[in-house]
Amino acid sequence: MLRSLAMKSCVFTFGLASALALTATGCGSGNSSQRALLISGALGFTALTTTPSATQTTQIENIGTQTVHVSSVSITGTNAADFTQTSSCGDIAPGAACNVSVTFASSTAGSFLAYLNVASNAGGGGSLQVALTGTATVPVPGATLSTTTLNVGSVTAGTSTTAMVTLTDSGTAPLTVGTISLSGTGANLFADTTTCGATVAVNASCTFNVSFTPQVPGAYAATLNVPNNATGAQSVSLAGTATAAGITIDTTVAGDWKISNGILNIDFDSTRSNIWSMVMAGTTDQLVDTTVTNSSGHPSGFYMDNSGFGTVTGVPGYTNVPATATTPAYLDWWVTYPSSAANAYTYSEHWIVTASDPGLHVYFVANHATTDIAGSIGQVQWVFRDSLSAFPNTYSVDASVNNPGVTTVPLPTAAQDFSTDPGRAVQDATVDLHGFALPAGFTREFYTKYDHDGYEYLHKAHGLYGSQYGIWTVFPSHESMVGGPTKQDLYFTGNLDMIEAYSNHLDNPLTLTTASGTASSRLFGPFYVRFNKLGTAFTTTGNTLATPDDLYADALTAGNSFGTFYNNEAQLLTAGYVPTTNRGSLSVSVNGISGLGSTATKAAWAVLSDPGKNFQFSSAGAQYWADVTTTGTATFNNVIPGTYRLSVFVLGQFGEYRKDGIVVNAGGTTNVPAVTFVPENFGTTVWTIGTPDRSSHEFLHGHDAKGFDDKEYWGTWNYWSDFAANKGSVVYNATSGPAGAATNDPNQWNYNHWGTFDPGLYDAANDTTDNYTHTIPTYVASLSTAAGTNGVTTRTPTWTVHFATPQNVTNYTYAVLSVALACDYGSYVTTLNTTSRTWGYRTGVASDCSIRSGLSGYYQWIALQFPISALNPAGQDNVLTLGVSQTYGAMDDALRFELTNNPATPSTTGWSDYEFVPTSSTSGNIPANDSVANP
Repeated sequence: MLRSLAMKSCVFTFGLASALALTATGCGSGNSSQRALLISGALGFTALTTTPSATQTTQIENIGTQTVHVSSVSITGTNAADFTQTSSCGDIAPGAACNVSVTFASSTAGSFLAYLNVASNAGGGGSLQVALTGTATVPVPGATLSTTTLNVGSVTAGTSTTAMVTLTDSGTAPLTVGTISLSGTGANLFADTTTCGATVAVNASCTFNVSFTPQVPGAYAATLNVPNNATGAQSVSLAGTATAAGITIDTTVAGDWKISNGILNIDFDSTRSNIWSMVMAGTTDQLVDTTVTNSSGHPSGFYMDNSGFGTVTGVPGYTNVPATATTPAYLDWWVTYPSSAANAYTYSEHWIVTASDPGLHVYFVANHATTDIAGSIGQVQWVFRDSLSAFPNTYSVDASVNNPGVTTVPLPTAAQDFSTDPGRAVQDATVDLHGFALPAGFTREFYTKYDHDGYEYLHKAHGLYGSQYGIWTVFPSHESMVGGPTKQDLYFTGNLDMIEAYSNHLDNPLTLTTASGTASSRLFGPFYVRFNKLGTAFTTTGNTLATPDDLYADALTAGNSFGTFYNNEAQLLTAGYVPTTNRGSLSVSVNGISGLGSTATKAAWAVLSDPGKNFQFSSAGAQYWADVTTTGTATFNNVIPGTYRLSVFVLGQFGEYRKDGIVVNAGGTTNVPAVTFVPENFGTTVWTIGTPDRSSHEFLHGHDAKGFDDKEYWGTWNYWSDFAANKGSVVYNATSGPAGAATNDPNQWNYNHWGTFDPGLYDAANDTTDNYTHTIPTYVASLSTAAGTNGVTTRTPTWTVHFATPQNVTNYTYAVLSVALACDYGSYVTTLNTTSRTWGYRTGVASDCSIRSGLSGYYQWIALQFPISALNPAGQDNVLTLGVSQTYGAMDDALRFELTNNPATPSTTGWSDYEFVPTSSTSGNIPANDSVANP
């Protein structure tokens, strides 16, 4: 666009296009010359609010024939302050030029307008004006990832792979990077390292190296989270797959089969059926105890310690099975010992590993053919002699109904636990630790494996652990074990982890016999032994195991996850395992238990066991139990089809409900018609001592300060000192009366009624076990019945119970003393004033729990009946004396004295679960009849 402007006789012409021109012609008389300037057009700027724009330069050119003088260069307009200029212009010769540099800057975002003014003598003193525009924006960072989906590929479980992601700042401001994190179900199995600092410069890049280390097979996903100040967050979806390691076995050397499942490297002696080396892949840490070796020179390691079987040469074998859609790859290997003229059973010890799992499954099967000799299984037990340094602490949970929660024990050294000093071996498997420096937290003065057994009521798993590793035995089911929920089994012997599938520990009469001409098959297991370590778990979540509690929970979860595998393990099925698809359920409703228990929960129990037997002797078939809810219901799931006895008992009550002929069918639920539990009370209770809960734990030395069961070697206590006030006799006022106020204190009743009390104690002076001769109170030797050195073999005096005769005594015909025995190894001799009753203990139901740190063993109860005439007149004192015949005596659970008009004979009561003692002669006693229902 051109404009013309007339000034007097001069004509100024402005050219507006990409440049502006100022020219003058015909100005002045006869003046043919001109002064003319040419300048570039409008300038536009962009800038960040934090940074000035780039400088732009415009050129002013003299296109005339005369020198032009530029008098000033300036910026004007509304936003003049946001623009700056520098100029080199002054006099401009024809054909010459000068430069004006302009910069835009604003701390405020928006659009801005100003003008660049060039004043000169061109055109007779005119001015050129150029528009200046500017746009200011706030700087913004940008975050660009090289990918938002990263599949790291497939690796073998237990190995690792890496991949990289790049982050670039594509914005206009520095990128601030927050804390990088991983989330999602597989987050613990991915990890990242990064070159990214707290900030990334504009247009710069940094990287994330993502590693994937799965512990077990599976498909995994996670998210890499990259918080930043650009979009608020960026993320990368991560994926990876882990395949199982191959299972290998090399049987070249009979004494050293080499087995690996990708996590455990095992050496197995097929000639002795023991694992003598076990190391986790990628480590050199030996998990077995190398200090105890067998005749081969190898460590004893993991083996079975059975009894009742003949000595024959074993035949090893194995099967290595690839993975299927339902089961992982696995190796089942075994040693089979055939029956013979000296061995009644063909029995096989089996071991299983599955691919990429840090555990062993074990099971044992004993088969008896009609042509085999008669036999009796004495013990089925697995022993793991684990590393002394790796596993110095024991861990058990709910070892008793009375011991809720976790119990951990730091172990003394092996040299202490298994001291060979003959003076310290105060009893079998019992060492006197006096004088040793023991670990903090170990509070006992003796070490014996008997302290560390537990009831099976709530037992799910136990183990040992150290600063890095844990070893755990897990019981997916108790069905193949024996003796019911009250059975106690050894958990540990020092650093030995135990699985007692069948033993008569504290239940001495328990047997499992097979007659000649009888065919049978008995499966024990499967059980699971898991190894784990602090850090990343061998799970699909890769969760972190930070504490011993975590290690235990990990083992318990893993051990209960193999149900489908067991259903499809061919060798296990051949051994007699019944898959869950072929099992049934049972539901039972029990009336009459509300408010009866000695505890608020887990007081009432229902048991399925061998028919026609006291469940404490159940051994031939499967067994199950459940705590009856407070509403009286109990459910049994995954029960092997068959015919069972149903027993119900309540801790806190005398009596046991028994019903035979309970049939469980495959694929269905048996609903047992409602049963009623009726406490077996004979009449009006005069007094009680203790609680009938099948344990003597409430009495002196039966519990600790928290009220938990306190199982300790009996030599820890000093009976003669405890009851010195009455010269060794327990004296107890069951009621208030002429003898004084009622005692009302179970701690005044000893946990065991000893016949004699002479425990082995270490005598450092002569290195023998006779130290009790020095620690027994001196008064014992002065007793008229004193025997032995300083009286150590003196018979304990009879115990005495005083009580006042009730005022209404003449309304009754009989008095009945019920004695519940937590365990017993001696006859019970009682005298009420002058009338005696004797119960002769039966070896078939004897139990040695008193010298095995027990508070119970085989439970039974007796009812001793007296004529009412045996009592003194109303209000007078009665003296009941209680004596025991054998050295180890009797362990009372509870005593109850009642008055009744009906005889307590079983034929009258209809109850068959107690022994009736009606006269002074043991020949008249009526034994309990466990073979029939009750009532």
